[in-house]
Amino acid sequence: MSHAKIGRFSKKQIFELPDGTHRLEPHLYVRVRGNGRYRNYFFRYLDPKGRVCDLALGSASKKPLSEVKQFAFLLKTSLQFSGKASALMEAKQHPVLFKDYAQRVIEILASVRLWKNPAQKQSWSSSISTYAFPVIGEKFIDEIDRKDILKILRPIWINKTMTASRVRGRLEKIFAYAINENLYIGNNPASWKGNLDLFLPPANKCNSTQHFKSLSFTELKAIIPKLQQESSIGAKALLFGVLTATRTVEFTQAHWREISWKEKVWLCPPSRRKDGKEFPFRVPLSQQVISLLKEIRKESKGEFIFSVDGKTPIRRETPRKFLRTALNQACTMHGMRSTFRDWCAENDIDNEAAEKSLMHTTGTQTTLAYQRSDLLDRRRVVMQLWADALFDDEKAKIHKADLL
Repeated sequence: MSHAKIGRFSKKQIFELPDGTHRLEPHLYVRVRGNGRYRNYFFRYLDPKGRVCDLALGSASKKPLSEVKQFAFLLKTSLQFSGKASALMEAKQHPVLFKDYAQRVIEILASVRLWKNPAQKQSWSSSISTYAFPVIGEKFIDEIDRKDILKILRPIWINKTMTASRVRGRLEKIFAYAINENLYIGNNPASWKGNLDLFLPPANKCNSTQHFKSLSFTELKAIIPKLQQESSIGAKALLFGVLTATRTVEFTQAHWREISWKEKVWLCPPSRRKDGKEFPFRVPLSQQVISLLKEIRKESKGEFIFSVDGKTPIRRETPRKFLRTALNQACTMHGMRSTFRDWCAENDIDNEAAEKSLMHTTGTQTTLAYQRSDLLDRRRVVMQLWADALFDDEKAKIHKADLL
């Protein structure tokens, strides 16, 4: 084969090659056998002892030529700089269990995506270990196929559609890495279009949209006295979350150093901001929240505001579990935020102030470019009105005219 032809083969031309070994480009070959029935790519190189070695790169019918060339380039680069077979070659020669590889990919993703919140990494690990490991955890990565993925998803696709959809997407990402590293040959077994969509109904048709269960304002107001009577840190955290209308991931890990007593503001750090902004979010603290914090401070022994042992923060699930077990309420903390938003709408609270109180982005990109204020003063009035309404505190109420 002339060098003029090297690297110029299309996929169609590869399937027209006769039986034999054909060089596609330096180090990259395709072997055709069985009267054209079998066509397999392989990478040829010299080991440290000068012996010719071939590394299988997969079937031409399953592996896109562009991906094969990309992988061959990585191998050639490795050989050029190290003079020996790369770690990728060694990985191919030694099959990897799915459970080990999945954990490795999650670590890579945490680094590549710059996850600032540990909960993101924990969510990935938890969902994969809960649903995928029992089915494919002990299988080698290259032994897994679509049937295995369906065994994971079918039991939860109808009743836990949101979770199942999330698991599928994460599996697809894991196998994308495996394909890129040549640990898996063929199409991604967890991909949706043209694959799993042939065997599973669309997620949006399985269940109608399920909103986070919330309480009405009247129902929420009725449990405030019960929360005030509770001495557990879980109850106090729940009350703090309700009064500040913040997310559990934001307030359960709160530090004392984040509280500005002088300004009566809680500075939620960027690492816990869901919107990804690189500066703290200022949460105005009502008189009721200040009193609550002072009460907690008397018994606090560590840096975390909500802690049982003084060394670690309470778990994110603690407030919700308290709602369910101690107060017999099936709602969620996110549902509490919905209660706050409904109350704002019913009481003619300024829309922008209400949305910013929930740490939501408002307006178009053009509007955002000009309006960069977090509306702290306006939100301070809103949060005080919210607390007064819940506590039914007539003496501390601030007139709504102050919002104007």
